[in-house]
Amino acid sequence: MPEPRMMPSALQVARAMAQVLRTKLGVLDTEEIRLTREEAALCLGLAEGVTETLERDAQQDR
Repeated sequence: MPEPRMMPSALQVARAMAQVLRTKLGVLDTEEIRLTREEAALCLGLAEGVTETLERDAQQDR
């Protein structure tokens, strides 16, 4: 029976996304960068994680 896969934490996703963007932005002689679907999914995952955290924090402050 396969092991259940754990979802990465927002911090893990942020670190992975930062590495992807750092690498792509490090190529200074290009004006555009392109993301693969996987890279875009990392960005979306981070944005959704941050949104969920901020919404949860806002609920606790009420």
